[in-house]
This record gives sequence, C-alpha cells and structure tokens, in this order.
Amino acid sequence: MPLEGPDVLLYEKKDHIVTITINRPERMNALTLELYDRLDQAWEQFNEDDDAFVAIWTAAGDRSFCVGMDLKEQAERVAKDPSFDIVKLKPGVLDGTVGTPYGHNVTKPIVGAINGVATAAGFQFTMMCDLRVAADHARFGVGEVKVGRGTPWAVPVLWQMPLPTAFEVLLMGDLVPAQRLYDVGWINRVVPLEQLMPMAMQLATVLAENAPLSVRAAKEALYKAMDVGRRAGLEAAKLIYEKVYASEDAVEGPKAFAEKRKPVWKGR
Repeated sequence: MPLEGPDVLLYEKKDHIVTITINRPERMNALTLELYDRLDQAWEQFNEDDDAFVAIWTAAGDRSFCVGMDLKEQAERVAKDPSFDIVKLKPGVLDGTVGTPYGHNVTKPIVGAINGVATAAGFQFTMMCDLRVAADHARFGVGEVKVGRGTPWAVPVLWQMPLPTAFEVLLMGDLVPAQRLYDVGWINRVVPLEQLMPMAMQLATVLAENAPLSVRAAKEALYKAMDVGRRAGLEAAKLIYEKVYASEDAVEGPKAFAEKRKPVWKGR
C-alpha cells in the first residue's frame, strides 16, 4: 500500500532496510490522528514487503523522538467537541493495535534510533523496538502518573528491564537519561547524535545480511515464550523453527560457507 498525504511520516527503503521517520519536528514529533493512520500504513507496507528485512524507526530533528499525543490538536478538537478523546476514537492506541508494529504482527526486526526525548506514546514506541540506539542527550519517561492518564500498554516493560527500573519509569513519571537505561541493558548503544543513524544503520545492516527466516524466527520465538512461559515456549519455538530448517536458505547458508562466499538469501 503506497503512502499518501503530506510528509508527516517518511518511508524509505534501500538494500532491504526500511527507514520510517516521524517528521513533525516543529511539534516535537507529537502524534496526531493523521500520524497514527500513516504509521498504520507504514507498518503494513513493511510487513507485506518480502524484500524488506529490517526497519529503522526514528524521527526528525534533534530534540524529540516522540512526546506522545499532540495536546494542541487535542485541545482544538475538544473545543469543537468536549467529548473528544483520541483513546475513545482509536481504542487500539492503548494496546498497540493502532499505529504500531504490534498491531501488524511484525516479526521482522526493528531498530529504534532515538534522537531525543521519548515520552508517553513515544516511550511505548521505543518499547516496541527490538534493538535500541539512543543519542546521548535522549531521555525517556512515562509522565501519565502526573496528569491522571494510564499506561496499560506498558506491561511488556516487565520483560525488558529490571522491576525496580520499570517502577522508577512508570511510578515516578520523571525523565530518565539514556545512559541510565543503557546501564541496565535496555538500550543497546548510546552515541553522540551525529553517530545515531550511522550506528543504527550498522546494526540494521548486520541484521539484513543474516538469514531473514532465522532472524524472524528468533524474534518470534522469544516473544512467544514471554506469552506462554519457558516450557511451552520451548515447544512453540520448535514449531516456529520448522520452516527455517526446511527452507532453501537452510541449504544456502552452509553451502555458501563451504564455498567461502556470501550467502544469497531468498527468505524461503
């Protein structure tokens, strides 16, 4: 599905790597109804493109990755309709079924390139990335506790960082520096801003050069185990990997190694 409309979201693909860029730097990359819809289109396009192996999710500018809902748009809509609430209009916002890779069951890897502040839905988006690269000035937080909103979507953070750190983020509501979250293993790399996209591209390139079915199966198996537990997760992983072992790529990999050449992956 081609993306249409103004460039509030940019979608580019090169060498099996897609870059999805939130492009509202003048509004701190805050979310509007249009941007939610555009993100839905982008993840569907990435998910359905067999030639797209990896996505980099980033944002324009040097101040913010995403600060959540655009409060200016919210206020303008409420002035016209006092009952307006984006959550009521798009209830899937709360569980990641709107505007997110979760909503499209994306099993391909996603590299987050966080260029600044990531709060509220912006923090939610970073949770949905499989690898995270952050600019050294980036800060992360969930301020809903300070404004009486909720974070039902934040439950998966329990599997991503130590419980005391998760509580610090969710209960305190203060911004947490990138280095602090790197120290607990939640962020993979912290770099100066000018190195952010090169580092994200470096990681994405490695992922894109690996066997795509093997990469996707590894991601799917770990997330499945989070849902069902260790023993059931092991059984589920066997089923997930069956298609990997039976693939043409499973023959190509050892053959390329023996012939001392780069493998040519077909994703089948």
